[in-house]
Amino acid sequence: MDRRGLPHRTGSPSLSFLKNRWFQLVLRVALGGYFLHASLDKIAHPATFAKIVYQWQILGPVASNLVAVLLPWVEAIAGVLLIAGLWKRESAAVIAGMLVMFIAGASSVMARGIDVENCGCTSVAPGAKAEKSFFTGVGPFLIVRNLAMLGGALLLVGTAPRDGSARLAAKSEA
Repeated sequence: MDRRGLPHRTGSPSLSFLKNRWFQLVLRVALGGYFLHASLDKIAHPATFAKIVYQWQILGPVASNLVAVLLPWVEAIAGVLLIAGLWKRESAAVIAGMLVMFIAGASSVMARGIDVENCGCTSVAPGAKAEKSFFTGVGPFLIVRNLAMLGGALLLVGTAPRDGSARLAAKSEA
């Protein structure tokens, strides 16, 4: 034998960039940064955020208050951990779970025909009365945006970056 071992399959070359550590770093910082940013205004104004949560008509007043106090902190902590690269898969899984809840909630609001002008996603400030569009309120754009972020979060949960550490471990075992 020539000691080369079995050929190593890394998967489809067209998708191998998904495991690139730099791609995953950019994805982590973008996703974590979005959730950290989204939490700040909600943490600063929990009463206003509670009114927005209640406006979705999914939870009662007590549960809306509890969500308004706890959810922004979960968003902030998961975002910071993802940016810092600590517990990457776990924090991405928490973010994925939140996104599934957000998508389900927004779908429920849309199906019931409830008009929610400010989704409370990144700001609790009442916006200027603008023309309704694809990009405002709880609507299709919110669902599409959250689905895209969910895809990124699931990618981080399901793939480990290819950084060469696996090759070093394999060499040390030989």
